[in-house]
Amino acid sequence: MKAMGLVTNDDSQCTEVMAPVAHSDRSPVLLFMGGGMGAGKSTVLKDILKEPFWEGAAGNAVIIEADAFKESDVIYKALSARGHQDMIRTAELVHQSSTDAASSLLVTALNEGRDVIMDGTLSWLPFVVQTITMARNVHRRRYRMGPGYKVNEGGTVTENYWQRIEGEEPEQVGGKRRKPYRIELVGVVCDAYLAVIRGIRRAIMCRRAVRVKSQLTSHKRFAEAFLTYCQLVDNARLYNTNSLEGPPKLIGWKDRDKTLLVDPDEIDCLKRVSTLNEKANNIYELYKHPNPTCEAGSIWKDIVLSPSRLNIQQELKYSILKVERLKRTSSSL
Repeated sequence: MKAMGLVTNDDSQCTEVMAPVAHSDRSPVLLFMGGGMGAGKSTVLKDILKEPFWEGAAGNAVIIEADAFKESDVIYKALSARGHQDMIRTAELVHQSSTDAASSLLVTALNEGRDVIMDGTLSWLPFVVQTITMARNVHRRRYRMGPGYKVNEGGTVTENYWQRIEGEEPEQVGGKRRKPYRIELVGVVCDAYLAVIRGIRRAIMCRRAVRVKSQLTSHKRFAEAFLTYCQLVDNARLYNTNSLEGPPKLIGWKDRDKTLLVDPDEIDCLKRVSTLNEKANNIYELYKHPNPTCEAGSIWKDIVLSPSRLNIQQELKYSILKVERLKRTSSSL
């Protein structure tokens, strides 16, 4: 492992107790699960929940995922039940309402001092930084949702996601003063083309789809912001999910000493994703030359394009062409 130095940024003192003890005797935990769409966060989270601390704490923890709110939205459910053809448009119709619902639950849970798992892309740096700042102070004061992202007259932008509630103090826990949150980050990274493949598979199987450009942008922004997030949290881990069969691989770790230890052979994936072309129309436009996805040893080169898969490739190509012809025909009617 190789050390990547990070500067100290926060002096909030949370407890180091990470065993299942009485909630009033330890700091509550805010766990950020971050990574681009289709990175494999759900797979990693399943393993996290099997760890000793979360086995004892997960039952009373609040798990926040915007997609869960989206799928329970009455408009989303109604359109999906009617077989609405444009899955992407259906999801976009309820995106803001599901995001607001997730934010409302988050600030409520933090005000109550609950253990919280926030599962999202963490691709918007200002929102994440402001959320961490709120969590650092919520044991001393209460918060509510702010106006969010606003474009003012003249084109200037203000971002205020959380506001302090004046005159209200946090409730005590078990008759004791609340302890500050312990903030942890679990990041998940993979080569973006694998995430796109997973996204297509999920759209076919679950009818949950996102635009490829939005997906690529989420991967790039998270990769760009990961080291910044590491400076702000108490503990950080980074997993690589490039393996098609094996478990997620831990490639980075940071504890309170503010030093990120990384696997020098694997951390290039994070660096590579941070420089991808989010406007790419195909895999060959995804990275600058030389394109690592086309090199020997890559999953794309050795598995996806394997000669043994020729019949599958031809069948897939035929299906795509058929769909495109049907789309052109319907648009001309």
